[in-house]
Amino acid sequence: MTTLQIADELNKNGWYQKKDGSAIQAFQIHGRTRNYANIFDRDGSTVSLIGQSKTKVVARTTDKPKATKQLPKAASTHTKTSFDPISNADTTILILGTMPGDKSLELGEYYGHSRNRFWKIISTITSNELPLIYSDKKALLLKSKIGIWDVAHKANRKGSLDSAIEDEEPNDLDSFISNHKNLKVIGFNGTKSKSLFDKYFDRKSGIKYIALPSTSPANTGIDFENICKQWRLILTK
Repeated sequence: MTTLQIADELNKNGWYQKKDGSAIQAFQIHGRTRNYANIFDRDGSTVSLIGQSKTKVVARTTDKPKATKQLPKAASTHTKTSFDPISNADTTILILGTMPGDKSLELGEYYGHSRNRFWKIISTITSNELPLIYSDKKALLLKSKIGIWDVAHKANRKGSLDSAIEDEEPNDLDSFISNHKNLKVIGFNGTKSKSLFDKYFDRKSGIKYIALPSTSPANTGIDFENICKQWRLILTK
């Protein structure tokens, strides 16, 4: 079956329901099945169980499992949505986070928490003064040919910790990469960003991928000098 057919069957029969009550999407089936290569054969958008022919899997059975009646779930009060990317045609470096923290969402700004070290790191490694207002921060990124976005477009998350992210839906990073012809480096701001990217996307040849220590206030295990040393790797030619 294709990932779209699988998603349609799950939604129609109510065999699985997301916490926010929204429909399961084909890309989510794609992301889940790629994590179980010992169970599923994948050929483009077609998924089959290992050891079963595609014909057998694609054929619809006449005796469907009886769907159990489920009470509708209330929409999550912790559903959060990320911002649009900051980038332009000259962007050569893309920094990916997971999704904005609660303080950032409140302010409508990337890395808005006063103790998040992102903006101080960027100004330091690019040898610029630390901007004080958000418009100047965005201008610094574009001048430095750095873009920023998040892997998750939408997710359920109570609080701001990456470990609390559930039922995420990814941004369309494949299109972003295709539309930014000068992109050479993708840096992951923290381990969760990297794991979410690898869950939903394949890495492209010609792009250097770099795992970076998180700039989050929760990451207290690395001092400023050493975190800057690692973040300078994104500037490597």
